[in-house]
Amino acid sequence: MAQATQQAAHSTHDFPALRGMQGGRACYTIMCPLRLIPRLFHYDDTGLPPEERAQRAINPGRIPEIADYLTQNPDSYILPAITASLDQEAEFVPTGEELVPLVGMLRIPREARLLINDGQHRRAAIERAVTRKRELGHDSIPVLLFIDEGLKRSQQMFADLNRHAIRPSTSLNTYFDKRDAASTLARCIMQEVPCFQELTEVEKSSLPQKSRKLFTLSAIKNASWRFLEKRKRDDASIDDHVECITFWAAVCKVMPDWLESLRDPSLPMQLRQGSIHAHGVFLQALAVSCSSLRREAAERDIDWYIGRLTPLMEIDWQRSNPEWEGRCLRDARISKSHTSVELLACYLKQRLGISLSEDQRQLEDMFSQ
Repeated sequence: MAQATQQAAHSTHDFPALRGMQGGRACYTIMCPLRLIPRLFHYDDTGLPPEERAQRAINPGRIPEIADYLTQNPDSYILPAITASLDQEAEFVPTGEELVPLVGMLRIPREARLLINDGQHRRAAIERAVTRKRELGHDSIPVLLFIDEGLKRSQQMFADLNRHAIRPSTSLNTYFDKRDAASTLARCIMQEVPCFQELTEVEKSSLPQKSRKLFTLSAIKNASWRFLEKRKRDDASIDDHVECITFWAAVCKVMPDWLESLRDPSLPMQLRQGSIHAHGVFLQALAVSCSSLRREAAERDIDWYIGRLTPLMEIDWQRSNPEWEGRCLRDARISKSHTSVELLACYLKQRLGISLSEDQRQLEDMFSQ
């Protein structure tokens, strides 16, 4: 008996497992060490056409980001479960005497092929991360296993797994994300700048028609990062935080409509419908146009910024202003495109007496023609 058990152990991968049922089919949950993930779990050849694959083609650009997340946060990362299919039956050996045994040992034949239905990017990133930081290999990830019933069933599983998957809004991610420097900066700005304290939406990245907010947290994040001329993975210093808070506090002082919105809850909806300075494209364009102000003077307090930004008070922000059509409006509708941001930034620079870059001058010349 002992010899038979030893032989079985050599011919199988044995995992403590929970057995359950979904849709009339048995499924198993195991905890798999990260070091075994690349060895055990396979991914369909991305060179195959969609009709012969059971999941999306892998995006190589996502892998370094996930791998960096694992290696940079080895004590606090979180990975959701992988879902996979076994191409043959596995033996489940209960450990108890229950009428319906749920806990036991799952014995997976070593020659079995485990095909990932959901989590192929995690698998590739785990392989890279464990190579770079070997101690991660002792950690585990939950795996939900089904018995493979062929390509059609695997394709349906992929569709069902993603049917109700909805990514959280960028604003909500920004509000919750404590690792990302740009998100941390945006939250600090929202907390310190009076207009943003009361008028920022943190749940959604686009404002409903009847919202009493003027800004989204994601728009503040993107605009502030552009004001500092930062790249995606850059950090933000305390001085950067102070600079941004000072700048946006000064902007609020020269935007009477924003200040009035603090007193009149119905005004934000009217501003979004009738003007352009209550939209993310304006925040982005203003940040782009004013980023060079940080190099104009060694000492820049709120009064200095107010002095440089005062010309904004003389601009007609109404959508009916013909200056906006073709620049940040397309057929009277707000345009959020990169070109619209740059064209609006060119306009703001000229009104604020800030020199255009060579690229901006060429863009403005093309627009004028």
